[in-house]
Amino acid sequence: MAKLVDYLPDYYDGVLEIDELMTAEQALFDRRSDTLSRLLLNQFVVQADADGLSLFETQLGIEVTPDESLETRRTNVLLRILPPQPITIGYFRQLIASLKIPTEIVVDSVNCTIKTLSDAQVITAEQIVRLRFLLNTYLPSNLAYQISKQDDNLSELPVNVGVATHSVVSVRVGVQAVDYEEV
Repeated sequence: MAKLVDYLPDYYDGVLEIDELMTAEQALFDRRSDTLSRLLLNQFVVQADADGLSLFETQLGIEVTPDESLETRRTNVLLRILPPQPITIGYFRQLIASLKIPTEIVVDSVNCTIKTLSDAQVITAEQIVRLRFLLNTYLPSNLAYQISKQDDNLSELPVNVGVATHSVVSVRVGVQAVDYEEV
């Protein structure tokens, strides 16, 4: 913070009235300086506070629910104002990574599908909503998508693996018949 006393000419040094005036003015100056700094920072989505984000949301027509966090609101605004880019799989993967959505993207060109695979313990419901928005917005209309979550589960159900056979062999030797049974 700038100190107003530093900007006074030398001949005011030690003048009681000027010292008291500068002390009173400094508090007002500091409050105005903080307000101006906040106004400047609210011009940028990444540094905006709740008031600044609400202005962006109003301009972009984004509906906000009361339970959304500030970070979710910030990401929603950023998703709406992304600059146009050529839609390549490399750019799309970079976009997913920059939004910190933990998923793996697999493109199946033959079947015209894109599959995303995420770990169920890592990805959140908010991130899935963002991923679905990105897929709906950036994918061409001829590509289908599938969002999958994998989870490691332990099962206590018994699994029996094996082969059971039963065969009967009849052998006739001479006049006597011998039956042999294998179980």
